[in-house]
Amino acid sequence: MNYKVLYRKYRPSTFKDVVGQDRTIELLKDSVINDKISHAYIFTGPRGTGKTSTAKIFAKTINCLNSKDGEPCNECENCKNFQQSSDIYEIDAASNNGVDQVREIIDNIKLTPASSKYKVYIIDEVHMLSDSAFNALLLTLEEPPSHVVFILATTDIEEVPITVLSRCQRLDFQKISNKAIVENMKMIAEKEKIDIDTLALEEIADFADGGMRDALSILDQLSKNNVKITQEIVLESLGLISNKEITNVIEAIDNNDVDKVLEFIKFAQTHSTDFKTLCKKLIRAIEKKAIGVKLGTAQTNLDYTKLKNLALEISSLIYKCNVNIDPYVNLELVMLDYIDKFTKNISREIKKGEEKELWEINTQTSEPKEEDVKITKKQIKDNEQLVSDIEIKKDFPSNSSELCSIRVNNCFVNANKNFLTEAKDMWVKFINLNKMKKERALLMDTNIVLASDSILVIQTDIKETAEEINDNIIAIEDALNTYINKKYKLTAVCKEQWNNYMQEYKEKLAKNIKYEMIDEPKVNDSKKIVEDIFLNSKIEVK
Repeated sequence: MNYKVLYRKYRPSTFKDVVGQDRTIELLKDSVINDKISHAYIFTGPRGTGKTSTAKIFAKTINCLNSKDGEPCNECENCKNFQQSSDIYEIDAASNNGVDQVREIIDNIKLTPASSKYKVYIIDEVHMLSDSAFNALLLTLEEPPSHVVFILATTDIEEVPITVLSRCQRLDFQKISNKAIVENMKMIAEKEKIDIDTLALEEIADFADGGMRDALSILDQLSKNNVKITQEIVLESLGLISNKEITNVIEAIDNNDVDKVLEFIKFAQTHSTDFKTLCKKLIRAIEKKAIGVKLGTAQTNLDYTKLKNLALEISSLIYKCNVNIDPYVNLELVMLDYIDKFTKNISREIKKGEEKELWEINTQTSEPKEEDVKITKKQIKDNEQLVSDIEIKKDFPSNSSELCSIRVNNCFVNANKNFLTEAKDMWVKFINLNKMKKERALLMDTNIVLASDSILVIQTDIKETAEEINDNIIAIEDALNTYINKKYKLTAVCKEQWNNYMQEYKEKLAKNIKYEMIDEPKVNDSKKIVEDIFLNSKIEVK
């Protein structure tokens, strides 16, 4: 089996082959030229941007016998034997994340290199190491032998302890531009005699979202049929919609064309279009239009504020797509919300004997009757009063930020590590075994960050997801407590909120201020009134 997939076959072997990371490469080359090699580096950035490849090239370069201008010669004995060198260790922390593996590294670093200047340890996805493994690695990272270099790589720098980060030189890898990805794929396609047009390459680059590895994997997959790869083939294979169609639907919103928007959503649904990619394309198209508005070059009925708000609403849908049965419904409603029905000449005839509703505002040829206007104004006033009455009664406490703060505070009162360890293990099992699809989807990327004997604090990266969890907290509590036969109260926080709570905790700890229990607010009778309103579709005003 001699065939190699494209991303492996064309993996960079020198710094000049690395695409889209010019600044990072210059820093590494300068450190080689000036012989200022740090004992530990951490490479962070999105997947497929060249972190591991760059780590290998750097390891090869610092051991090269004839390096020139910071580049490996690829001809000396060390360069030729690099792949089989016993002095280069590549470890995948995702599958080797225990303290035993780290202790094995610590034992090995005491031995001098067999044939190289440096022993290099490349630890990929280092954020996956367990807490005990990180602790075991700390002292070695701070004071390793002079012949050892650590290169840590991660796609989630936030999960790496600050104690580890402070001992490493950090280098950030950026998403690779679409232009750079297209040029690199075009070069590879010519070498591999793959017939592909430029529009197809652009669609692949767009879908890869800054990752060269993903782009080459897609190119490799599509080249198997030995036919010319066109834009249509790429769109069909990846479940995408062309940039032209995206532009057309934004124009449809601008022109208040409801039918075209509905057709667009239906097409996206029936063709299983990738929802996140679709939203990103829509946002980019809106961005172009918004810039045109600011520059005065765009003819549009939508002002800058509306375009900005539309983009923000679509952006929020990206984070919720995993917790909705059909995210396209939400997208459809958001897009329709920006169509102004009063700008179209629409009239609706009612059956004989009923009143005529006049919707012709801008283009009507005759003025509406005075009595019709009075009726309309009265209806609007009544509706406004109706909404006002409901909103006034929505003063009952829910799992809002206030209740969330109270539960976090009360959890701190009795929190300890034993409760947390037990809760973390129980939480993972609960999520994996939970058969309720909605709740399971909500909780997939969460973890427990604080635990007492009766309260658990759930953390997620995204604010909207935390809010959605809190909206469904009663169902989640019931499911969890049934599963473990206990009585826990839950609350969810996003990462930013949790950082604020931790900062407050540290400040109180420094001042020796203890947490005290706070009573949760009780639900009053007004909650029942509002629920009755919504269930029975009628208003009860006391």
